[in-house]
Amino acid sequence: MNPDFNIKMVGIDHNKAAIEYRELFSFTKAGSAEAMKQLQTRYALEGCVLLSTCNRTELYISPSEEAGCPSPFAMLCDVKGLNALQYGGLFIERHGEEAVRHLMEVACGLDSKIFGEDQIITQVREALLLARSNHCTDIMVERVFQTAIGAAKRVKSKIKLAEADGSTALQVLALLKEKLGNLQGVSCFMIGNGKMGQMICKTLTNNGASVKMTQRKAIHGQKPAQSIVPEGCVTVPYEERLQELAGAKVVISATRSPHYTLKVVEIDGYLSQEPSIWIDLAVPRDIEPEIGSLPQIELFDIDHLAKEENRSKYDRAAEDAKIILGEYLEELEQWNAFREVIPEIQNIVRMTVEDVSKRLDQPIGSVPMPEAHKEQIRTEIERAVEKTVGKLLFGLKDTLRNSLWKECVDAVYDAANRDTLKS
Repeated sequence: MNPDFNIKMVGIDHNKAAIEYRELFSFTKAGSAEAMKQLQTRYALEGCVLLSTCNRTELYISPSEEAGCPSPFAMLCDVKGLNALQYGGLFIERHGEEAVRHLMEVACGLDSKIFGEDQIITQVREALLLARSNHCTDIMVERVFQTAIGAAKRVKSKIKLAEADGSTALQVLALLKEKLGNLQGVSCFMIGNGKMGQMICKTLTNNGASVKMTQRKAIHGQKPAQSIVPEGCVTVPYEERLQELAGAKVVISATRSPHYTLKVVEIDGYLSQEPSIWIDLAVPRDIEPEIGSLPQIELFDIDHLAKEENRSKYDRAAEDAKIILGEYLEELEQWNAFREVIPEIQNIVRMTVEDVSKRLDQPIGSVPMPEAHKEQIRTEIERAVEKTVGKLLFGLKDTLRNSLWKECVDAVYDAANRDTLKS
């Protein structure tokens, strides 16, 4: 039996929690970085990664084997300053192989609200990169996440999971066409110029809408890829967002701000009396929910946007995807088993070197030569034994199945550790 992975996770997602609960446990990029560093220090974790998207927040940890620590759920509530007793029913914890398999399915979009959507693989990769840049990963977390990302890429290249309307931008387009029909000339105002905002603006302009998008002054200090303005889209300063509301038939907000971008008390006096559609794609929400009670505004959030669909039509694709995931999981299990055996192999090599050195001590000592030359011979013999034993043991791994190789290493270790061989 292979050793289990030293990894645990806890998650809250769209399957069990509405947006008002998910937003309590959401993190901005800066908040994720700070939380991971706090958790690693406070609980002596080997590694941790926070994945926070519109539809889920998941904490993956690699706990220290020496230090006992609370559950990942307790850690997450602690770092958020929330009472664990109030929210336990909304979370699921997974350990070992179950946690690894779940991450693989998440990265493929199998667990997404929009089945098979492509954005999640980028979000998983960005979560790993953020953890790595803050020195919060260890070899276990790195290997598990890299394997999940690699598996997801393979699935995406081999199997058609998402329908043509699988992205958030196209879900927005579908909703607006359902409500308004033809979008030619419809005035749309987008708050937020991140990747999601850019995709939505591009999709709307391609369908004839007249689109304006906010742009913060700080954007000029960021990387060019983060400040791309889609062709045909007009930018306005974020600080002037309220002035744009009266002329917009559609208002969309998708930022990573921890605060509301639009509040009831702020928009008073800036609204038209004409009916308008507002869409809030952020978690935590950008648009104060009370705005939806205003008579001329129809407000949708991320949970309204993508209602759960009948997934039976995806059963075959999901099964094919899981076959590929199973292959990657098997490779990961072999790596983990090999990693677990390395200390045992090192001990075998050490004991064998010691045994050979003792057996040759008298013959080498009796040879008439300077002591420095004898010591050099002893050193060269020890190096040769170390390399040969290591080569034999690691070579067996290529010819024996994993479970039998582990049994072989155990048997060699027992033999090398017997006193009879040391006499």
